Amino acid sequence: MKPRVAIRRCTADATSDEVRGHLAGLFADLGGLSALLGRARKIMVKPNIGTDDVRTHLGHQVALTDPRVLRGTVAAIRAVSDAEIVIGEATTGSRCHDIYARIGHELSDLAVRVVDLKDGPFTTFPLPQGLMFDRYVMSREFVDVDAVVSIAKMKSHVSTGATLCLKNLFGMTPTVPYGSPRRYLHAPVRLPRVLVDIATLFPPVLSVIDGIVGQDGQEWHGTPNTPSVLVAGTNVVATDAVGMRLMGMDPTADYGVFPYHFDRNPLALAGGIDLGPVEIDSIEVTGNVPLTAQARFTVNRALSEETVRIQHDLGRQIEWFRGNRSDLLRRHAGQFVAIADGEVIARADSVDALGSRGAMGRRERSSGILIKQVVPAEADAERLAVYAAL
Repeated sequence: MKPRVAIRRCTADATSDEVRGHLAGLFADLGGLSALLGRARKIMVKPNIGTDDVRTHLGHQVALTDPRVLRGTVAAIRAVSDAEIVIGEATTGSRCHDIYARIGHELSDLAVRVVDLKDGPFTTFPLPQGLMFDRYVMSREFVDVDAVVSIAKMKSHVSTGATLCLKNLFGMTPTVPYGSPRRYLHAPVRLPRVLVDIATLFPPVLSVIDGIVGQDGQEWHGTPNTPSVLVAGTNVVATDAVGMRLMGMDPTADYGVFPYHFDRNPLALAGGIDLGPVEIDSIEVTGNVPLTAQARFTVNRALSEETVRIQHDLGRQIEWFRGNRSDLLRRHAGQFVAIADGEVIARADSVDALGSRGAMGRRERSSGILIKQVVPAEADAERLAVYAAL
């Protein structure tokens, strides 16, 4: 059975009631939320409220999930469910609660609980068939979550092409122990595969894209534009594949082809392990909007020889790490090290204490910088074989 994705036209001058009505129509097109969420006892709603980029255009948030979209979705869920509803985000910068308040979100009458997923306590979730890691440290809030709902903003992204519902899940990973803004995971080779891993661990039951107002060029502090659409789907990969087409992007393309100028296409990787389809003939699309670009999105990154070289460099750094692991364990066991040109250029007890790659890269280096925790091979969660194919 094909996953279903629904699209509705929703312009920036729509009232809150009209936004809520459009969302209700989307959810009806999906078969209703009762079937998707009616039996869940704890629902994690992940909006995009991850950093301090609080700006409006035509009265709507540019980079973050708009209050009308979040409220309309949560109200629709609450109408069919008495489950515990948690609004969760592991923010970078200000606390989740502060950004939530600055944007103007207010859902207390709908009996929700707002949590900052970077606060802990944490637990480790195994992922035996992960693409990049075989386990992830996440908030303990996820232990008893029955359903995840991803409510994303339609945006460009310089590393993944687009920020939609799959990329939105990245904001569930904590800044402890991965560093802020999750630099251990937000790296070449790792990032697109980590996105697929998180979606495998916690596949959204419902995915919603706020494209009333979108953001062009990059994921933060970019230029506003107006796709004037709302999108919802029952499969995160299919939903994003439709969303990308509405952005004028090809979800079936891959590294080296616009908009994938940094790394692999996460949707292609997800489709490769049957997490969802990216081909339009494998998706049932409904709604009153043609499946063509509603606003042309760009990406503020060009394909360069440097990005290609850095990926190859990382493969060599991994091989050096493996060959020197015993010596590294004697000197730096448990620490995080930065490796470049076959040597350790920095070490620290945490990712944040290492400083940024940009700062380390200001030294005269010709290669990419690998950040790696020094642990025995049997304790290493990372699938190092991935680098061998680079």
